[in-house]
Amino acid sequence: MRRLGLLALLLACAPLGAMERCVWRDEFNGEQLDTRYWTPELNFVRNVNAVQIYTDRPKNLYVKSGTIRFASWFETFANTAWKPQSPRWFENRKQADYTSGSINSRGKVAFRYGRVEIRARIDHGRGVWPALWLIGNNPGGWPACGEIDILEYVSQNPRTVHATFHYMQNGQYRHPTRPHDAGQPLHGKWHLYGMNWTPEKIELTFDRKVIHTLPLDSTVGEDGTTPFRNGTFHFILNQAIGGDWAERPNPKDYPRTFAVDYIRLYQDPAVPGTLLELPKSDPAAGARNDRPGPDNGAPRPTFSKRPASTPKRVSPKKR
Repeated sequence: MRRLGLLALLLACAPLGAMERCVWRDEFNGEQLDTRYWTPELNFVRNVNAVQIYTDRPKNLYVKSGTIRFASWFETFANTAWKPQSPRWFENRKQADYTSGSINSRGKVAFRYGRVEIRARIDHGRGVWPALWLIGNNPGGWPACGEIDILEYVSQNPRTVHATFHYMQNGQYRHPTRPHDAGQPLHGKWHLYGMNWTPEKIELTFDRKVIHTLPLDSTVGEDGTTPFRNGTFHFILNQAIGGDWAERPNPKDYPRTFAVDYIRLYQDPAVPGTLLELPKSDPAAGARNDRPGPDNGAPRPTFSKRPASTPKRVSPKKR
Protein backbone atom coordinates (compact mmCIF):
# COMPACT_ATOMS: atom_id res chain seq x y z
CA MET A 1 0.00 0.00 0.00
CA ARG A 2 1.72 3.19 -1.23
CA ARG A 3 1.64 6.32 0.93
CA LEU A 4 0.41 9.57 -0.61
CA GLY A 5 1.85 12.97 0.10
CA LEU A 6 -0.26 15.42 2.12
CA LEU A 7 -1.23 17.50 -0.95
CA ALA A 8 -2.22 14.42 -2.95
CA LEU A 9 -4.26 13.14 -0.03
CA LEU A 10 -6.12 16.43 0.35
CA LEU A 11 -6.90 16.55 -3.37
CA ALA A 12 -8.12 12.95 -3.37
CA CYS A 13 -10.32 13.60 -0.34
CA ALA A 14 -12.05 16.83 -1.37
CA PRO A 15 -15.84 16.71 -0.74
CA LEU A 16 -17.96 16.60 -3.92
CA GLY A 17 -20.41 19.23 -2.62
CA ALA A 18 -19.66 22.59 -0.97
CA MET A 19 -21.63 21.73 2.17
CA GLU A 20 -21.04 17.99 2.10
CA ARG A 21 -19.30 16.42 5.08
CA CYS A 22 -18.21 12.89 5.90
CA VAL A 23 -20.42 12.15 8.91
CA TRP A 24 -19.54 8.48 9.38
CA ARG A 25 -17.13 5.92 8.01
CA ASP A 26 -15.59 2.55 8.72
CA GLU A 27 -12.18 1.94 7.17
CA PHE A 28 -11.94 -1.59 8.62
CA ASN A 29 -8.56 -1.00 10.19
CA GLY A 30 -7.46 -2.87 13.26
CA GLU A 31 -7.71 -6.58 13.89
CA GLN A 32 -11.43 -7.18 14.33
CA LEU A 33 -14.89 -5.98 13.38
CA ASP A 34 -16.01 -2.80 15.14
CA THR A 35 -19.13 -4.00 16.93
CA ARG A 36 -20.15 -0.45 17.80
CA TYR A 37 -21.28 -0.25 14.19
CA TRP A 38 -21.88 -3.83 13.05
CA THR A 39 -23.60 -7.01 14.17
CA PRO A 40 -22.61 -10.34 12.55
CA GLU A 41 -25.60 -12.30 11.25
CA LEU A 42 -25.79 -15.96 12.28
CA ASN A 43 -27.32 -19.15 10.93
CA PHE A 44 -30.02 -18.97 8.23
CA VAL A 45 -31.20 -15.40 7.75
CA ARG A 46 -32.77 -14.80 4.30
CA ASN A 47 -33.72 -16.73 1.17
CA VAL A 48 -35.01 -20.18 1.99
CA ASN A 49 -33.32 -21.66 -1.09
CA ALA A 50 -29.85 -20.23 -0.53
CA VAL A 51 -27.32 -22.86 0.51
CA GLN A 52 -25.09 -20.88 2.90
CA ILE A 53 -25.26 -20.54 6.65
CA TYR A 54 -23.74 -17.43 8.21
CA THR A 55 -21.20 -17.60 11.03
CA ASP A 56 -19.04 -15.10 12.90
CA ARG A 57 -15.99 -17.38 12.85
CA PRO A 58 -12.73 -15.77 11.68
CA LYS A 59 -12.82 -18.31 8.86
CA ASN A 60 -15.92 -16.63 7.42
CA LEU A 61 -15.74 -13.04 8.69
CA TYR A 62 -12.49 -11.25 9.46
CA VAL A 63 -10.61 -7.95 9.19
CA LYS A 64 -7.24 -8.00 7.47
CA SER A 65 -4.96 -5.39 5.86
CA GLY A 66 -7.52 -2.61 6.22
CA THR A 67 -10.40 -4.60 4.70
CA ILE A 68 -13.25 -6.74 5.91
CA ARG A 69 -13.51 -10.16 4.26
CA PHE A 70 -16.59 -12.33 3.76
CA ALA A 71 -15.21 -15.80 3.03
CA SER A 72 -17.46 -18.57 1.72
CA TRP A 73 -16.45 -22.22 2.14
CA PHE A 74 -17.78 -25.57 1.01
CA GLU A 75 -18.18 -27.40 4.33
CA THR A 76 -20.95 -28.93 6.42
CA PHE A 77 -21.92 -26.69 9.31
CA ALA A 78 -24.66 -27.12 11.91
CA ASN A 79 -27.45 -24.62 12.49
CA THR A 80 -27.02 -23.56 16.12
CA ALA A 81 -30.68 -22.41 16.16
CA TRP A 82 -31.94 -25.83 15.00
CA LYS A 83 -35.38 -26.83 16.27
CA PRO A 84 -36.52 -29.94 14.36
CA GLN A 85 -40.23 -29.42 15.09
CA SER A 86 -40.28 -25.72 14.27
CA PRO A 87 -42.48 -24.58 11.36
CA ARG A 88 -39.96 -21.85 10.54
CA TRP A 89 -37.51 -22.76 7.79
CA PHE A 90 -34.54 -20.99 9.39
CA GLU A 91 -34.95 -23.15 12.49
CA ASN A 92 -35.95 -26.56 11.05
CA ARG A 93 -32.95 -26.79 8.70
CA LYS A 94 -30.37 -28.80 10.60
CA GLN A 95 -27.25 -27.82 8.66
CA ALA A 96 -25.82 -26.30 5.50
CA ASP A 97 -23.19 -27.35 2.98
CA TYR A 98 -21.65 -23.88 2.68
CA THR A 99 -20.65 -21.22 5.19
CA SER A 100 -20.27 -17.48 4.67
CA GLY A 101 -20.31 -14.08 6.38
CA SER A 102 -22.80 -11.24 6.75
CA ILE A 103 -23.02 -8.08 8.88
CA ASN A 104 -25.65 -5.40 9.42
CA SER A 105 -25.76 -2.02 11.17
CA ARG A 106 -29.34 -2.24 12.39
CA GLY A 107 -29.83 -0.29 15.63
CA LYS A 108 -26.30 1.10 15.37
CA VAL A 109 -25.80 3.13 12.19
CA ALA A 110 -28.75 4.44 10.16
CA PHE A 111 -29.48 7.53 8.12
CA ARG A 112 -31.75 9.37 5.69
CA TYR A 113 -30.31 11.26 2.70
CA GLY A 114 -26.67 11.51 1.80
CA ARG A 115 -23.97 10.02 -0.39
CA VAL A 116 -22.53 6.56 0.21
CA GLU A 117 -19.29 5.24 -1.25
CA ILE A 118 -18.08 1.66 -0.79
CA ARG A 119 -14.86 0.29 -2.25
CA ALA A 120 -15.14 -3.47 -2.78
CA ARG A 121 -13.62 -6.39 -4.68
CA ILE A 122 -15.50 -9.45 -5.86
CA ASP A 123 -13.97 -12.93 -5.99
CA HIS A 124 -15.64 -14.89 -8.80
CA GLY A 125 -16.90 -18.44 -8.27
CA ARG A 126 -19.98 -20.29 -9.44
CA GLY A 127 -22.84 -19.47 -7.10
CA VAL A 128 -21.37 -16.41 -5.34
CA TRP A 129 -23.86 -13.64 -4.56
CA PRO A 130 -22.10 -10.71 -2.83
CA ALA A 131 -24.18 -7.63 -2.03
CA LEU A 132 -23.97 -4.11 -0.63
CA TRP A 133 -27.44 -2.90 0.35
CA LEU A 134 -29.73 -1.07 2.76
CA ILE A 135 -33.00 -1.91 4.52
CA GLY A 136 -35.46 0.66 5.83
CA ASN A 137 -36.29 0.97 9.52
CA ASN A 138 -39.93 1.51 8.61
CA PRO A 139 -43.02 -0.39 9.82
CA GLY A 140 -44.85 -3.00 7.78
CA GLY A 141 -42.09 -5.55 7.19
CA TRP A 142 -40.39 -6.20 3.87
CA PRO A 143 -40.82 -4.84 1.22
CA ALA A 144 -43.00 -2.10 2.74
CA CYS A 145 -39.99 -0.97 4.80
CA GLY A 146 -38.03 -0.26 1.60
CA GLU A 147 -34.76 -1.65 0.26
CA ILE A 148 -31.90 -0.17 -1.76
CA ASP A 149 -29.47 -2.55 -3.50
CA ILE A 150 -26.30 -0.65 -4.37
CA LEU A 151 -24.65 -3.82 -5.66
CA GLU A 152 -25.73 -7.35 -6.28
CA TYR A 153 -23.46 -9.67 -8.25
CA VAL A 154 -24.32 -13.14 -9.45
CA SER A 155 -21.63 -15.27 -11.00
CA GLN A 156 -23.56 -16.15 -14.17
CA ASN A 157 -23.50 -12.41 -15.08
CA PRO A 158 -19.86 -11.53 -14.35
CA ARG A 159 -19.93 -8.10 -16.05
CA THR A 160 -23.19 -6.91 -14.49
CA VAL A 161 -23.86 -4.60 -11.55
CA HIS A 162 -27.46 -5.30 -10.48
CA ALA A 163 -28.86 -2.10 -8.93
CA THR A 164 -32.41 -2.37 -7.56
CA PHE A 165 -35.03 -0.71 -5.36
CA HIS A 166 -37.78 -2.59 -3.50
CA TYR A 167 -40.93 -1.09 -1.97
CA MET A 168 -44.72 -1.30 -1.80
CA GLN A 169 -47.01 1.21 -3.47
CA ASN A 170 -50.78 1.08 -3.09
CA GLY A 171 -50.64 -2.63 -2.26
CA GLN A 172 -48.37 -3.47 -5.20
CA TYR A 173 -44.80 -4.75 -4.89
CA ARG A 174 -42.40 -2.60 -6.91
CA HIS A 175 -38.82 -3.52 -7.72
CA PRO A 176 -37.34 -1.34 -10.47
CA THR A 177 -33.95 -2.78 -11.38
CA ARG A 178 -31.15 -1.79 -13.71
CA PRO A 179 -28.59 -4.40 -14.79
CA HIS A 180 -25.56 -2.27 -15.67
CA ASP A 181 -23.01 -3.79 -18.04
CA ALA A 182 -19.57 -2.74 -16.81
CA GLY A 183 -17.97 -3.83 -20.10
CA GLN A 184 -15.63 -6.27 -18.41
CA PRO A 185 -15.85 -8.77 -15.55
CA LEU A 186 -16.24 -7.09 -12.17
CA HIS A 187 -14.30 -9.66 -10.19
CA GLY A 188 -10.65 -9.37 -9.28
CA LYS A 189 -10.59 -5.55 -9.34
CA TRP A 190 -11.47 -2.85 -6.84
CA HIS A 191 -14.49 -0.76 -7.80
CA LEU A 192 -16.47 2.04 -6.18
CA TYR A 193 -20.15 1.32 -5.54
CA GLY A 194 -22.29 4.16 -4.31
CA MET A 195 -25.52 6.03 -3.80
CA ASN A 196 -26.63 9.67 -3.95
CA TRP A 197 -29.88 10.08 -1.96
CA THR A 198 -31.82 13.35 -1.78
CA PRO A 199 -35.47 14.18 -1.05
CA GLU A 200 -36.04 14.24 -4.82
CA LYS A 201 -34.30 11.07 -6.04
CA ILE A 202 -31.90 8.22 -5.37
CA GLU A 203 -29.03 7.61 -7.79
CA LEU A 204 -27.03 4.38 -7.67
CA THR A 205 -23.49 4.68 -8.98
CA PHE A 206 -20.67 2.50 -10.26
CA ASP A 207 -17.18 4.01 -10.24
CA ARG A 208 -18.92 7.34 -9.55
CA LYS A 209 -21.08 7.17 -12.68
CA VAL A 210 -24.87 7.06 -12.26
CA ILE A 211 -26.31 3.73 -13.43
CA HIS A 212 -29.86 3.80 -11.98
CA THR A 213 -32.14 6.63 -10.83
CA LEU A 214 -35.36 6.47 -8.81
CA PRO A 215 -37.44 9.68 -8.69
CA LEU A 216 -38.99 9.60 -5.23
CA ASP A 217 -42.25 11.24 -6.31
CA SER A 218 -42.86 8.08 -8.38
CA THR A 219 -42.78 5.96 -5.20
CA VAL A 220 -45.39 7.92 -3.20
CA GLY A 221 -48.58 6.01 -2.42
CA GLU A 222 -52.16 7.17 -2.12
CA ASP A 223 -51.52 7.86 1.56
CA GLY A 224 -48.85 10.39 0.60
CA THR A 225 -45.93 8.40 2.01
CA THR A 226 -42.89 6.59 0.66
CA PRO A 227 -40.33 4.56 2.65
CA PHE A 228 -37.56 6.56 0.98
CA ARG A 229 -38.65 9.77 2.73
CA ASN A 230 -39.78 8.22 6.02
CA GLY A 231 -37.60 6.83 8.79
CA THR A 232 -34.00 5.78 8.20
CA PHE A 233 -32.11 2.95 6.47
CA HIS A 234 -29.31 0.70 7.77
CA PHE A 235 -26.56 -1.21 5.95
CA ILE A 236 -26.12 -4.91 5.19
CA LEU A 237 -22.92 -6.35 3.67
CA ASN A 238 -22.82 -10.06 2.87
CA GLN A 239 -21.99 -12.88 0.50
CA ALA A 240 -24.72 -15.43 -0.12
CA ILE A 241 -24.34 -18.64 -2.11
CA GLY A 242 -26.83 -20.07 -4.61
CA GLY A 243 -30.54 -19.50 -4.11
CA ASP A 244 -33.36 -18.68 -6.51
CA TRP A 245 -31.34 -16.16 -8.49
CA ALA A 246 -27.65 -17.04 -8.26
CA GLU A 247 -26.50 -20.14 -10.12
CA ARG A 248 -25.84 -23.43 -8.40
CA PRO A 249 -22.43 -23.39 -6.71
CA ASN A 250 -19.66 -25.79 -7.61
CA PRO A 251 -17.69 -27.05 -4.57
CA LYS A 252 -14.48 -26.96 -6.62
CA ASP A 253 -14.68 -23.15 -6.78
CA TYR A 254 -14.53 -22.59 -3.03
CA PRO A 255 -13.39 -20.87 -0.88
CA ARG A 256 -14.25 -17.46 -2.39
CA THR A 257 -13.84 -14.12 -0.60
CA PHE A 258 -15.70 -10.83 -0.99
CA ALA A 259 -13.64 -7.90 0.33
CA VAL A 260 -14.72 -4.39 1.36
CA ASP A 261 -12.04 -1.75 1.80
CA TYR A 262 -14.16 1.01 3.29
CA ILE A 263 -17.68 2.42 3.60
CA ARG A 264 -18.16 6.19 3.85
CA LEU A 265 -21.26 8.30 4.38
CA TYR A 266 -21.47 11.98 3.45
CA GLN A 267 -24.32 14.36 4.21
CA ASP A 268 -25.19 17.97 3.48
CA PRO A 269 -26.66 19.55 6.64
CA ALA A 270 -28.58 22.04 4.47
CA VAL A 271 -30.77 19.28 2.96
CA PRO A 272 -34.15 19.28 4.80
CA GLY A 273 -35.02 16.01 6.51
CA THR A 274 -31.46 14.72 6.75
CA LEU A 275 -31.02 12.31 9.66
CA LEU A 276 -28.08 10.37 11.11
CA GLU A 277 -28.23 7.79 13.90
CA LEU A 278 -24.92 6.69 15.43
CA PRO A 279 -24.02 4.88 18.66
CA LYS A 280 -23.46 7.12 21.66
CA SER A 281 -20.03 5.53 22.02
CA ASP A 282 -18.89 7.32 18.85
CA PRO A 283 -17.50 10.62 20.22
CA ALA A 284 -16.81 12.05 16.77
CA ALA A 285 -20.29 11.45 15.36
CA GLY A 286 -21.01 14.01 12.69
CA ALA A 287 -17.60 15.65 12.99
CA ARG A 288 -15.62 13.81 10.32
CA ASN A 289 -15.55 15.83 7.12
CA ASP A 290 -12.30 15.03 5.37
CA ARG A 291 -12.38 11.46 4.15
CA PRO A 292 -14.08 10.99 0.77
CA GLY A 293 -12.78 8.08 -1.29
CA PRO A 294 -10.04 8.26 -3.92
CA ASP A 295 -10.80 8.03 -7.61
CA ASN A 296 -11.19 4.50 -8.92
CA GLY A 297 -7.81 2.92 -9.58
CA ALA A 298 -5.95 5.34 -7.33
CA PRO A 299 -3.93 3.98 -4.40
CA ARG A 300 -5.83 3.94 -1.14
CA PRO A 301 -4.90 6.84 1.19
CA THR A 302 -3.14 5.55 4.28
CA PHE A 303 -4.51 8.06 6.77
CA SER A 304 -5.27 7.00 10.33
CA LYS A 305 -8.55 5.05 10.41
CA ARG A 306 -10.78 4.39 13.33
CA PRO A 307 -11.43 1.31 14.08
CA ALA A 308 -29.27 -5.88 14.67
CA SER A 309 -31.31 -8.68 13.11
CA THR A 310 -32.77 -7.90 9.67
CA PRO A 311 -36.52 -7.70 8.97
CA LYS A 312 -37.82 -11.09 7.92
CA ARG A 313 -38.91 -11.19 4.33
CA VAL A 314 -39.97 -13.58 1.61
CA SER A 315 -38.45 -12.83 -1.77
CA PRO A 316 -37.42 -14.88 -4.81
CA LYS A 317 -34.34 -12.76 -5.23
CA LYS A 318 -32.78 -12.12 -1.88
CA ARG A 319 -29.57 -13.12 -0.26
